[in-house]
Amino acid sequence: MVTVLLAVYNGEKYLKEQIDSILTQTVKNIKIVIRDDGSGDGSPLIIDDYCSKYPQIISKLEGAPTGSAKQNFAKLLENCDSDYIMFCDQDDVWLPQKIEKTLAAMQKAEEDGKTPVLVHTDLKVVDHSLNVISPSFFEFQKLIQDDITLSKLLVQNYVTGCTVMINRALKEKCSNIPENCIMHDWWLALVAVLFGKLVCVQESTMLYRQHESNQVGAKASYGIAFVKRKLATLDKVRENYNATYTQAKSLLDRYDGVLGERQKEIIEIYCKIPRMNKFKKIRTMQKYGFKKCTRLRVVGQYFFA
Repeated sequence: MVTVLLAVYNGEKYLKEQIDSILTQTVKNIKIVIRDDGSGDGSPLIIDDYCSKYPQIISKLEGAPTGSAKQNFAKLLENCDSDYIMFCDQDDVWLPQKIEKTLAAMQKAEEDGKTPVLVHTDLKVVDHSLNVISPSFFEFQKLIQDDITLSKLLVQNYVTGCTVMINRALKEKCSNIPENCIMHDWWLALVAVLFGKLVCVQESTMLYRQHESNQVGAKASYGIAFVKRKLATLDKVRENYNATYTQAKSLLDRYDGVLGERQKEIIEIYCKIPRMNKFKKIRTMQKYGFKKCTRLRVVGQYFFA
């Protein structure tokens, strides 16, 4: 059984199209659990309508608003007991074979079922009307997916939550997602790298819609426009780096007793970077591979991390 966790907040504009794209998947043995986080639009009515039309497939999880997509997904995950779990945003469109292709990669990777596994895929970046901006989110963001190590993942997230499938073994490793992690998908990826497998399907399985209300979204990560955007938001850049150190500390606190010696060393060293002088920071980043995925981003690290 595959359970799709759909987090909703003021999503009425695109919600029906997203749910319909899940219902028309080639894999039919699925459940959809929806949690609304206090929407003020027509989302609750849409959810109730789909629950009444498809009671064997769709249900809703009640609860007080959490105030963030991260915690909305965390609540959904805490209350899910399924062999395979997927995460779904409210405004995208899944291509018909998304679940089938992701599940095939999962079952190939998980061996005896006891290995924690996270599978993620590429996406097509589209505008609000589903016109293609880029056929590959990986290319658009210059996210090189080869050899994703713990060191790389501490610095930068390579996983987009709405493409993710995890198995029961990984869920059991990280059912309580800490509030001070940056995003649920990043946390799940880190735990998968520590204790199991992170598998990438380099094929776009969904349409990643960009519009005025995107909480995260996709912006091109190269060229002059990218540099200007970063220089104009240096305080935010530094804040983001600090958040990675806090997240790493949470990882260390949560799993300290079960980490391998090398894993613990890598995380401990990363947590110490803010207290290093500039020369030592750069030397440490080079020694341990704490590098983002493009030269331009690495240069930015040297100056602002």
